[in-house]
Amino acid sequence: MIHVFMVDDHSLARMALRLMIEGDGDVKVIGEASDVDMALRMIPFSAPDVVVSDFDLGTSDGLTVTRKLLDFDPTFRVLVVSMRERGPVSRMLLAAGAMGFVSKSSPPGRVLEAVREVARGRRYLDEALPGSTSLVARSPFDRLSARELMVIHMRLQGSDVRGIAKVLKMPQSTVRAMRATAMEKLGARSHIGLTRLAREHGFV
Repeated sequence: MIHVFMVDDHSLARMALRLMIEGDGDVKVIGEASDVDMALRMIPFSAPDVVVSDFDLGTSDGLTVTRKLLDFDPTFRVLVVSMRERGPVSRMLLAAGAMGFVSKSSPPGRVLEAVREVARGRRYLDEALPGSTSLVARSPFDRLSARELMVIHMRLQGSDVRGIAKVLKMPQSTVRAMRATAMEKLGARSHIGLTRLAREHGFV
C-alpha cells in the first residue's frame, strides 16, 4: 500500500484527486493540508510514501513545499501537480528536489502512474509537457541555471535579497550577482519588465 499526503488549497480539488488516485486500491490518502504551514506541521508525523502537492497554493507554492520538506528530511518524495504547462516550472521543481511533475490536464491515470513511480523512488515528468524528455522549457527562462531560476522565482514572490540568501543558504552578494546575471540573460531591465516577461511565459 502506498501512503499519500495531499497539499492543495481547494477542498474540491483534494476530493477529486483522492478519487483519482485511490481507485485501484493500492494507494491510500492518509492526510490532507490546505496550505504550506499546515503541511509542514502534519507531514512529518504522517510519514507518507509520497507527498502530492499543487503548485499554486494561494500565497505560496509547490516549490516552497518541496524545499522546506527536503530541508527537514531529504528522504521525502514530492510529486507536484499543476495547470502550469508552460515555462521552466517543472525543471525548477526537479532541481529543487521534487521527484515528479504532472499536468492537471493529463488523463486521470497519469497522476496515479506518477504516484506509483515516485513511490518506487523514480523520477516522473509528464510526457504531455513541452520538452518533457529533456526537461527543456521553451521560454527565455530556460537560459537560467536552476539556482538563478530559484532566485528569480523568489524575487517575483516578493522576497528580498536577505530573505532569498537565508532560504538558499548563500551570501547576499551571491544572490545579488545571480539576480543581475539572470536579469541580463532574460533581457529584463526592471522588476516591472521581469514581471511582464514571467506572466507571458507562465512563470508566475
